[in-house]
Amino acid sequence: MSELNAIPANLSNNLTIDTVVVAAGVGKRFGSQMPKQYTHIGGQTVLQHSIAALSKVHQLNTCYLVISEEDTIAKTLSFSMPIEWVIGGKERMNSVFNAVQTIWQKYQDPRCDKTFNEQAFSDKDSHHAYDNHWVLIHDAARPCVNPSDIEKLITQTTQQFLQQSQQEQKQESAGGLLAVPVRDTVKQIIHSQDKVLAQKTLDRSQLWLAQTPQIFPLATLYDYLTQAIEQTIAFTDEASLFEHFGKQPLLVEGSHSNIKLTFPEDLQFAQVYLAKS
Repeated sequence: MSELNAIPANLSNNLTIDTVVVAAGVGKRFGSQMPKQYTHIGGQTVLQHSIAALSKVHQLNTCYLVISEEDTIAKTLSFSMPIEWVIGGKERMNSVFNAVQTIWQKYQDPRCDKTFNEQAFSDKDSHHAYDNHWVLIHDAARPCVNPSDIEKLITQTTQQFLQQSQQEQKQESAGGLLAVPVRDTVKQIIHSQDKVLAQKTLDRSQLWLAQTPQIFPLATLYDYLTQAIEQTIAFTDEASLFEHFGKQPLLVEGSHSNIKLTFPEDLQFAQVYLAKS
């Protein structure tokens, strides 16, 4: 039996995981008049398919759905998870911050049974008392995520932290994310006048493609996001935020089918994949 599997089940089952789905973007590269998350596939929107995949993971309950202030579609849809609505910000990081702040404030509410103490945010050492509260963040435009990959992400990331806790390694968890090894040859380029030239070939054995979901302890995530917002430092995903603060998130191998719908041709793959699932 591995050390991870030796962790008592009651410890890993005592986690609270709040889910954030980011759906405030407009998807300019997708080439549609409406945001790509509202494109229909088999009678459901991309957003509904993404949340449906999350709903199949038993550790996840409420979804904090981040939408733009001008969104007139989201609240007309039905979803397979309970929804808490959050208004997004200018950039993805701002939208995630708004959702995480909403979750944080929920636990600060004295009417909530699972209450945080203000010291949890001001005292770094006390973060560990609240690391059984996690946030899982997913992009609305990834409807082909496999629920079993999400379960693997949750298990491997949180059990790694629990293992460290048992060994009394007093360090904040770096969290984790789904990712896949790069399969193609990757070129580093250089611009020459109006041309793009290959400068060198990168070692693809050292390269992985980041995906979502990504999962992190609530207290540390809120801490880092707050600092990034205050310092106006931009990040493309939450893993890069943690990397900025010297952490090394766990890469959990997912599936190449978990594509992010970015270009019109991506929709064809999603249609075929979802028709089979």
